[in-house]
Amino acid sequence: MLMKRFNDLQLFYELLQQLEEKIGRHYLAECSNRMEWPYQGVYFFFEPGEYRDNGTELRVVRIGVSNPPRDKQSGLWDRLRQNRGTVAGKLSGGGDHRISDFRTYVGSALARRDNIICPTWEEAPRSNASIREAEHHLEARVTEVICGMPFLWISTDSSKNPSMARQVIKNNAIALLSNYQKPARDKASEGWLGSYCQNRLVRLSGLWHSDHVGDNYDPIFINLMKKLIKATCAGIGSILALEGWGQLFLTLITGVG
Repeated sequence: MLMKRFNDLQLFYELLQQLEEKIGRHYLAECSNRMEWPYQGVYFFFEPGEYRDNGTELRVVRIGVSNPPRDKQSGLWDRLRQNRGTVAGKLSGGGDHRISDFRTYVGSALARRDNIICPTWEEAPRSNASIREAEHHLEARVTEVICGMPFLWISTDSSKNPSMARQVIKNNAIALLSNYQKPARDKASEGWLGSYCQNRLVRLSGLWHSDHVGDNYDPIFINLMKKLIKATCAGIGSILALEGWGQLFLTLITGVG
């Protein structure tokens, strides 16, 4: 089992390397809605200073999926924009961590590490103008951190069920990468920001996640990644219109075969 996970991690990162060679890594600070984004997809954030066990490759620390697309607008960019934060207005440079658990976890870690006083960050489920102004300094710090992380994305538009495909990849990739309650592979550095996060699952998994970190993964998701990366790189569609894929996704998501 240990060797199986090691081999699957190698395959996972080899696929991301192929993707990077085709589309390049991006930074949210350089992105906008004027770029050509897929309607739906999965994104992978790497963190500067966080390396795989080989000491040369950055490790993935966050995986996310697109929002549902609306009015022919990209749901992938919509979600990435929420993680990036605001770029205009009175509170430009900040954001809203209440719609992004990624921002919530990063802010929690910054506050604990740097002794930033912001009692409403995790205690106030709703905000108003005064709370948003008080939190802006921490939101701005979060934006700096996240915008400094390179990321890759895979389009799921070519799938017959894009929403299901993106969730299969996200859930299983988190389970594969997580070090929670298992021998560590590509473990977090001693100084990793996430080690200060209040959420213990973030600290113990080595990821900016609390969901699915204790799950078992199904390695078949790597085959799905491979097909979607091929479609993303080549710009082709409908490569997943193969008999049986719909039932496979249903089995992976619901456990019903």
